[in-house]
Amino acid sequence: MNAVDILKLQLVQSCKLIEDGAANAEPIWTKRAFAGASLPGFVEWHCARIVDWGVHTVVRDVPEVAADPQWRGRVRYDMGHGAGLGAAEADSVAESVRHEAVMDYARAVRSAIVGWLDDADSAELDEIPDLRGRNQDHPLYRTPAAWEEIKGLEGVPAWQILTRPCISHIRVHSGEVNTLAQLLRA
Repeated sequence: MNAVDILKLQLVQSCKLIEDGAANAEPIWTKRAFAGASLPGFVEWHCARIVDWGVHTVVRDVPEVAADPQWRGRVRYDMGHGAGLGAAEADSVAESVRHEAVMDYARAVRSAIVGWLDDADSAELDEIPDLRGRNQDHPLYRTPAAWEEIKGLEGVPAWQILTRPCISHIRVHSGEVNTLAQLLRA
């Protein structure tokens, strides 16, 4: 097994966690566990958007799955990836994006990732993407609030973009949604 295989396995699992998380969060999608908590629907959407953004916008410098007309409205591409959004904006995402859309989108992102990594080599993963430059096309990727959330990724190689926001970050949020669900069911 090589680095590409390991990343593929982990990214596929990120998409599976999102898909399963969206299915499990359906009954609590727009419920708030406590004041200031994110809605589970927003968190699941954000996870899917972050994986798509990290892989396609930042690492590959190609259009995201969500930018395709088939997905654009269904997954609220207009709301960016979620980093830097205010509470009202985040809530509006959970209220307007259905859990089935996030599940389907996570599967489409997974398919795109597998297609790419089936032909990728480890040299691609050592390249350092132009983080600031690649975030200029979407207006919500270049806001000061969004940049504050991602600036620590500037100057890191592609494999770190994949392992940090697209793998580790997803697992943290998966635990968050599980905790929110437990609180809401208590």
